[in-house]
Amino acid sequence: MNMDQATALSGKVAVITGAASGIGLALALHAARLGMKVALSDVSDDRLSIARTQVEALGAQAIAVRADVSKFGDVEQLRDRAERELGAPWLVANNAGITKIALTWSHSAADWRRMFDINLYGVVNGLLAFLPGLRARRSGYILNTASAAGLLTIPAASAYVASKHAVVGLSETLYRELSASRSGVSVSVLCPALVKTNIMQSSDAAGAGSAMQSSHAMSPEDVAVQVFDAIAAKRFWILTHAAHMEPYIRARAEQMVTQENPDLSSADPDVARSSSAATGVDFLAAPSA
Repeated sequence: MNMDQATALSGKVAVITGAASGIGLALALHAARLGMKVALSDVSDDRLSIARTQVEALGAQAIAVRADVSKFGDVEQLRDRAERELGAPWLVANNAGITKIALTWSHSAADWRRMFDINLYGVVNGLLAFLPGLRARRSGYILNTASAAGLLTIPAASAYVASKHAVVGLSETLYRELSASRSGVSVSVLCPALVKTNIMQSSDAAGAGSAMQSSHAMSPEDVAVQVFDAIAAKRFWILTHAAHMEPYIRARAEQMVTQENPDLSSADPDVARSSSAATGVDFLAAPSA
């Protein structure tokens, strides 16, 4: 544990959505180790109860609030309970998210709506609910969980990719606004690649589990360490897999500025391989002219 972080964050309130498992739970546990009070939110009462027990076992004061982040009223209630029972929030982690591996023409209207309601509007609702208080107090931190899919594209995940690109664009715009207005509030965008979480084992991500065998698949705990290091440094971009992603990001940027068609150099082959396994389409073959 970084003792400077613990000193800086001890007693402050963290609100974390999608906190019952995966990255969200790892963030909650790490916040607890740093002496923060933690409001955990998710849609599963049973998993939330277990997560709260784990956080409290570390000596932290915690509450568990069932909330559907796609519903603004639920997020308002999360804010109100956090303020009433723990105090004014300082860290707001808009982390809840879902995915689906399917070809674009296999996504239903309901698939698109659900993906954006949770992945994008979950972030928007978090900002609408918590940002006014953070700005009024001129203190606080926002963490928006996007994905490597907010910087690159994943074949057979168009709804997910679109929602995560939106989160990245929203977050960078917000960063410029908060900085220029000297708001006292900071923001980071989290863009992990493969992380060993339930999102990749869900029925909506069927066929993607093979990606977890990749050598660069990371534990949620390692992601949490990087997140809190970035918060301490007030670093906007959090690319947990930066070394792995760099060649694909650079290749994509080069293709943009030279107006060349996308090719294999700008796609993560591990992810492309799992998308191929899920759909039967070979995404590792060179694109046709």
